Amino acid sequence: MSSYDSEVERILIFFLFLLFHYALPAGVNEEFRATWVVTWEQINPDWPRPNIDRIWEIMEKHKSANMNAVLWQARQNGTAYYNSSYEPWGKYLNYINPGYDPLAHAIQEAHTRGIELHAWMNVFECRGVGYGTPAEEHPEWICRDEDGNPMPFDIASLSPGLAEVRQYLVNVAMEIVRNYNIDGLHLDYVRWNEYINPKRSEELAELTLDGMTPQEQIQELLENKKGRYLYDTLHPYSTGVPEGFESWEDWWQWSVTEFVRVLHDSIQAAKPWVRFSAAALGKYNWDTWQAYGRVFQDAALWFNEGYVNQLMPMHYHWTEPLDFYNMLSGGYQCWSPYIQDGVADGRLYTVGFGSYKFAIQGVWENHPVVVEACRSIPWVDGFQFFSYRWWDDYQYWEEAGETFFDSKTKIRDTKLIDSIPPDPPTVSLYKIDSLTYQITVTPPVTIASDYWYAIYRSTDDSIDVDNDEIIDIRFGDSSFTYIDSFNGTQDYNGTYFYAATVLDRYWNESQVSNVLESDSIPSFPPTGVSTVSTESGFNIHK
Repeated sequence: MSSYDSEVERILIFFLFLLFHYALPAGVNEEFRATWVVTWEQINPDWPRPNIDRIWEIMEKHKSANMNAVLWQARQNGTAYYNSSYEPWGKYLNYINPGYDPLAHAIQEAHTRGIELHAWMNVFECRGVGYGTPAEEHPEWICRDEDGNPMPFDIASLSPGLAEVRQYLVNVAMEIVRNYNIDGLHLDYVRWNEYINPKRSEELAELTLDGMTPQEQIQELLENKKGRYLYDTLHPYSTGVPEGFESWEDWWQWSVTEFVRVLHDSIQAAKPWVRFSAAALGKYNWDTWQAYGRVFQDAALWFNEGYVNQLMPMHYHWTEPLDFYNMLSGGYQCWSPYIQDGVADGRLYTVGFGSYKFAIQGVWENHPVVVEACRSIPWVDGFQFFSYRWWDDYQYWEEAGETFFDSKTKIRDTKLIDSIPPDPPTVSLYKIDSLTYQITVTPPVTIASDYWYAIYRSTDDSIDVDNDEIIDIRFGDSSFTYIDSFNGTQDYNGTYFYAATVLDRYWNESQVSNVLESDSIPSFPPTGVSTVSTESGFNIHK
């Protein structure tokens, strides 16, 4: 790309930023913000510092970026990073109990900072084999190709088509839901695998190179899933399409959807406030690598039918604002026409950035303008970024928290499961000095469990929970204090009004508490330092 083209592109991005920025809706206080935190980003036996300290650091950085959630990987390849009665401890813990519960500690550290924690589990993927993993204990659960050959262990995946597998994974997930105070359960690899038998791959490559096979036959090999591991011990290719289904594709899609549906219903019966989400592929039903027709993941159906409460597609193919906008809503091939039932019902759709790709392609600075482009779409409810490591490599936390995430936000309530708001709290205000105030928030007597609390600050006594500044978000069941400090350099030197609300686990928000007013907050003129030289040669600072 020439320097002229680069300059034109920068100008275009600038004007797109202005366009999208001024298209923002009036309310700015609701937006989901998170990163995916992979196991090896949380835990490493070779680190010089204790891994438990790493959890504290991760949550602090999310808070500094004004994020309000974290997608915390708790299960990977059939191993656990929590106390599981089903599966062994994970590889990055050397398969041994670390002496503390990483998931429980992460939940505590997140909630201390007013951050949601969503336990993230890889579902059907089960590569590698170790003692006690489902692939080792039940090799008959591993997917087969059309000749009955099982997947190699280094790429192994459990078959979604087996009822026994689906029930086992529901049990694994529900142990997390029941035993941990999580805010959400997040699924990844909730699909059929994409792998093809290496022998079949070689045959296909040879045929293609020799030019002996018509393009139609090559396409048939790809389209009809020849050589792929899409069968299992109870549903071999040789017996034909399973009874009750018109095609293998119907059965493949049904089997994944059935798992999602049953797990959703199980969560609703146990802890309906746990928000259920899925990391779907970024392209729904178009292009070669897509969810619907390649790995039989019908995420739009889940979203529309309410089998998930929040959809978090991984839009890793794109790094430019117009590409994101078109992929979501503005292009010929986009998500919008397929998810409008779920949008109308009020479910959450949040956009997944491949931050690693922004780094690799040298366009890290595109994060703000892509965020603004997505914000211009009314049904976009926030963002999740892959992954923590890349944000940390770029030390992006404070910059994000001062620019495109420059204020704290709540998460939008859907009112689909529960719409009754809690009673409001009460607040008291204590003046420590002319620049420092202590706000104490006391829950209503009707609350006896953990809820969210938001403290608002305004320049008038009519608190607007959609637009007034949120200065703190907390989680808990008891009174707490917040110190609001000024340094005297602020432009505003009038009085401030403080109030708080309670938000339940569904983010239904109470009425505003009593409103209290500070005294005028002084602001001081800037002071300069000058140096005067005396006859004796000494410098005097004035």
